[in-house]
Amino acid sequence: MKLRDLGLPKSEIIRIADEWVWNKRDKAILIMKMEGSTYEEIAESLCLSTQYVKELYLASRNLIIEHSR
Repeated sequence: MKLRDLGLPKSEIIRIADEWVWNKRDKAILIMKMEGSTYEEIAESLCLSTQYVKELYLASRNLIIEHSR
């Protein structure tokens, strides 16, 4: 499931992220991805591997999905 499939406005996703995604880097990855950045672009900007960025994004996304219900 993708975040956009939840049908929530961006502001609500960010509110949930503020409550449940405690790491600022992970929250930044979530927001950058929501704004259209690719995993590769995010990885380069944060000096992380693309695979690690994907893992962090998916973990944050899963928290959002879990706590949006």
